[in-house]
Amino acid sequence: MDWRGSFATGSSSARKPARRRGRPLPGPARLEPRQLLSATVDPTPGADVAVAPDSGPAEILPAALPGDPSFAVEWGLLNTGQYGGTPGNDINATRAWDFTTGSRSVVVAVIDSGIDLTHPDLAANLWVNPGEIAGDGIDNDANGFVDDIHGWDFVDHDALPQDGFGHGTHVAGIIGAVGGNGIGVTGVSWQVSIMALRIQDDRGAGTTSAVLAALRYATMMRRDHGIMIVASNNSWEAPAGYSGVVEQAIREHGAAGITFVAAAGNNATNTDLTPRYPGGYDLPNVITVASLTPQGTLASSSNYGASSVDVAAPGAAIQSTYRSGGDTLLSGTSMAAPHVTGVAALLAAAKPGITVAEIRAAILGTATPLPALAGKVASVRLDACAALGASGAVPQPPPVVTPPVVVVPPVITPPPPAGLVNVSLRAVADVRRGGGVGLYARHDAASGTMGMAGVVRV
Repeated sequence: MDWRGSFATGSSSARKPARRRGRPLPGPARLEPRQLLSATVDPTPGADVAVAPDSGPAEILPAALPGDPSFAVEWGLLNTGQYGGTPGNDINATRAWDFTTGSRSVVVAVIDSGIDLTHPDLAANLWVNPGEIAGDGIDNDANGFVDDIHGWDFVDHDALPQDGFGHGTHVAGIIGAVGGNGIGVTGVSWQVSIMALRIQDDRGAGTTSAVLAALRYATMMRRDHGIMIVASNNSWEAPAGYSGVVEQAIREHGAAGITFVAAAGNNATNTDLTPRYPGGYDLPNVITVASLTPQGTLASSSNYGASSVDVAAPGAAIQSTYRSGGDTLLSGTSMAAPHVTGVAALLAAAKPGITVAEIRAAILGTATPLPALAGKVASVRLDACAALGASGAVPQPPPVVTPPVVVVPPVITPPPPAGLVNVSLRAVADVRRGGGVGLYARHDAASGTMGMAGVVRV
């Protein structure tokens, strides 16, 4: 069966007729040729990675780093030479965390294969719809979706966008695995609210109709329901090519205030010459991302284009969360894009109300030049710290830990023994003949004991 003919509403295999030079335009690559929409994972994740001993920190570290056990292998956040990489070739995340580690008031949508909703390193950072009451079977916020607590499943058409493929969970962890919780990995944004929009089945295949529905859902929730979605992550490809309907949906996404982050794809293709979608849509809210190796070179499978790919980010040998509560290593532009989405989340946390244009300018205007990528990527390597600085955010000092105040209880000297004292206590109680009852007790001040002395009707 020809997968191009299997695509759903609004797709066309025709190439987009005209493109403006000077702005990125690519699109991700499929995992299998016959998938309709597919994850952009590099099928040979170790191809660009040489295993070598860590060489130790190569920079002055901030006051606090996450204590998560797998942070040590997350070279994209802090490259100390893991996998034979070049120390310092990372997104400068540790310096960015001096500005902010994120906020759960910031929402990002992961349009993918779903998310492991019970993953211990993600559950606390899942978006919770404030307008819905879980499990009551009512569309409380009147958005057309019943019990959409964490998002929606546009494959099975229900309120449980659970990931059976693993790809979406991996992407979500790169963006926002809980930082500093002593579990697994650390996300670019330690605190964030991740909306799960499932468009791919358990094989990683999806349809254009699911993509359109997910885009429209996110746009509606931002525009009509006040959910502050600042970015959507799109690590998928539309093999059928350009679609005017999808382009319009992404345009509306931007008009609502949502940055559309797209993986460039894993075809080793110059997308200036052969556009790939959805990254190939020439819209001001689209940021298209190529994949970097730990050595600072373009991953061998990554698409590229001096005018069609905006920026490069770590994408080879990326450790992140995975289905069934675990974590694993994957490679591809699918892993590069969520680094950018995570930085967009940090920018929104540091500067509430930041616009799409400001996010784009901060990320693309501060990328670090790399000789190996000259002529291949417009803005070169993502720099989270520089982006935050350019946005006008102010570094926040580490919290001052005040030693606990030790409260010494006062010394109370008991009064001298006073012998036995009669104490009258009144208790309210109903009795058959009416009235209450009175209790007489004897209190021994010396021993602190009390005993009942008598009961009388009062």
